Amino acid sequence: MKANFGAAAPRRVTVLGHRIERPAHICAFFDSSAQEHACVGPFVAEGLDNGEQVFAIRDAAQCMPYVRALEAAVSRTFEPYVATGQLRLRATEETYLAAPGFEPDRMIEILAHVLGESEAAGYPRVRTCGDMGWARHGLKDTDRLMEYEARVNLLTRVHDCTCLCVYDLNKFDGRAVMDVLSTHPLVVMGDRVYENPYYVEPLEFLDRLVNRGNSRPVVQTH
Repeated sequence: MKANFGAAAPRRVTVLGHRIERPAHICAFFDSSAQEHACVGPFVAEGLDNGEQVFAIRDAAQCMPYVRALEAAVSRTFEPYVATGQLRLRATEETYLAAPGFEPDRMIEILAHVLGESEAAGYPRVRTCGDMGWARHGLKDTDRLMEYEARVNLLTRVHDCTCLCVYDLNKFDGRAVMDVLSTHPLVVMGDRVYENPYYVEPLEFLDRLVNRGNSRPVVQTH
């Protein structure tokens, strides 16, 4: 059953100036850190100003440097929000790559728990931002990653959230990018947001994943 999102606070969610009218799962492709920060910085700042909870995942060593880079992009500090927990930082090593390694079921449970906690704490909605670069060294192929990405779309049907998955175009090959496109209804390319014509509904995609019988490599091979 879908949640009654109309009963929530008015939705003021934008990405690069594009109004996001409903809970959404977005893939954001960037070819430089500066391009990423110019998009994600305002996305995070807007969420905090709206009283939303923001949940970000980066490699442990990069969590605070990443926050500093986002702060620089919007010329303000996020430290007070980190202190109160409105801006939550989690390490890749304790989420996506927690021992014994990436498992779609566990990661969906982690994300669902975060969303449920935020709702119980009274936040009107949640924004997440996950750097997907870990997949380059954490997985041999895209199948389990794409299972997870497809299932995130089921969470957006029952939670008011905007989930942004960040992919560096320099680090993923064309076949992996097509898989990513198949599992996200919206896509950021450069400085624009597009409705994604390659998106496949999650249950249909998961069925295809079971039956296609060939794993796809994650990283660039050239």
